[in-house]
This record gives sequence, C-alpha cells and structure tokens, in this order.
Amino acid sequence: MAKDQYRSLATDYHWYFDDVALFLGSDTPGVRAAMSSLEPGARVLDAACGIGVDATALLRRGFSVDASDASTEMVAATRQRLQAAGADGANVITSTWADLRTNFEPERFDAIFCIGNSIAHAPDTEAAIVAFEAFRSILAPGGMLVLDTHDWELVHNMGSRVEIEPNIVERNGTHCVRTYSWHVPEAFGDPHVLEIAPIFVNADRATVRSYPVTMWPFTRAELKRRLGAAGFASIAVDAIPGDERYTATARRPKSDHP
Repeated sequence: MAKDQYRSLATDYHWYFDDVALFLGSDTPGVRAAMSSLEPGARVLDAACGIGVDATALLRRGFSVDASDASTEMVAATRQRLQAAGADGANVITSTWADLRTNFEPERFDAIFCIGNSIAHAPDTEAAIVAFEAFRSILAPGGMLVLDTHDWELVHNMGSRVEIEPNIVERNGTHCVRTYSWHVPEAFGDPHVLEIAPIFVNADRATVRSYPVTMWPFTRAELKRRLGAAGFASIAVDAIPGDERYTATARRPKSDHP
C-alpha cells in the first residue's frame, strides 16, 4: 500500500463511516461471518487497519488484536481509536505487508483481516503473492485469512462515474456529504483511481476536499490463483450476485507437507 495516498485522508476518513459503522466495524456480511467464526481470545491481526475502525470492533468482540498499516498517519489514528476504547497497550505498527514477517514471530495469529479493498493496493501478481506469503508465515497452522474487496470486474464494467452516499453524516455541527468519483481506464489491468471527495457544510459554507486513491484490479480467479501460489488452501468466496463487494477467505494448511 502506498502510504502517501493516505497521509491527508487519515484526518477525514472517519466521515465515511456512520456512527454505527464506527462502533461495529465492517458491514460486509462475509467479514462479519468470519469474525463470528473465531473463538473468544483469538489472536487477530488487522493488516490494513486504516483509522482503526475494524481493529476496535475486533477488540470489542473479545479478540487479542494487533494492527498494522503502511501509513504512519493511519497508524496514529488507529492508536488513538484503540486508546479511546480502553486498549492503551494495543500493539499497532507501521509496516508494509512484505515486512510483516520481520515484525511478528512465525505462526502468531489465528486470523488475519485485510479488508476495506486494501489488497487492491498490491500493484501486480508478484506483489500480491509476496503479501500473501507474509500473511501465511505469521498465521498459525489452520489460521484464516479474510479479504474484503471490490468485485473489480463489476466496477470496471460500470465505468467512470460519480457516486453520492444518500445519508449525510453530522458531527459537532458539521454536515458531510460523502462522494466518490471513479476514474476507470479502458483496459481492465490498468490502475483504477477512486477519488474520495467529502463535501463539508457548516452554516452557509461548503468545502470540498479530494483524496485520489490508486488501486490495481484483479478477477476472482486471479485472486484465487495468487492465494494458491502463496500456499493457502480452502479458498472460498462469499459473494452476493450484483454486489460491488465480496469476501474471500483462505486457510494456512495445518501441515506444510502433504
């Protein structure tokens, strides 16, 4: 993940979660189901923690939570959110995915969550496999990897467009209209840019801020091949037809030998 894309967004990203989502974390059914499948006290890593919404939700569910992100600013926001939730000692680090194996001991985690479309920041197959191999090395045998992502084929087919969230978020007298602009190239394999553009309305003034984020699309079949190449098994996709997002899960085999 390129941290410079998130340096400024860290300040405003909370506006893209309503108050329920800020408390409960991801609303993707597949992610919620994966969380529910874990035992209380399970050792969990949020490997793309952003501002800490899902790390905090995992903590509230009774898990032992570590968190990482490539963006120093996002890591700082996560620390603040976890501290506000009473987890002053939570381990939150700045790390690329490739470097996770140097920051955590092997087989540490029962589950790794890499959600919020984060894996699309891997620019190609090689980078994705390197990330998945790092995840696998710090998962316990039988441990679960959870990926939440856009259905990129659907996103691409819909083309460039502007989307506006129907609900306005209000906090401390400021109202935020949440907009997205998709900049979709002709070729599927070329980078897709999502411009996150909140509009803030306070009294009679409106202010727009823009945060372009670059992502590299992949098909479901490509994702499964990359996971398999990194040594994962039991790869499954939980998708709702026509939904713009889906959840993929995979397991580190209980034995590395046939």
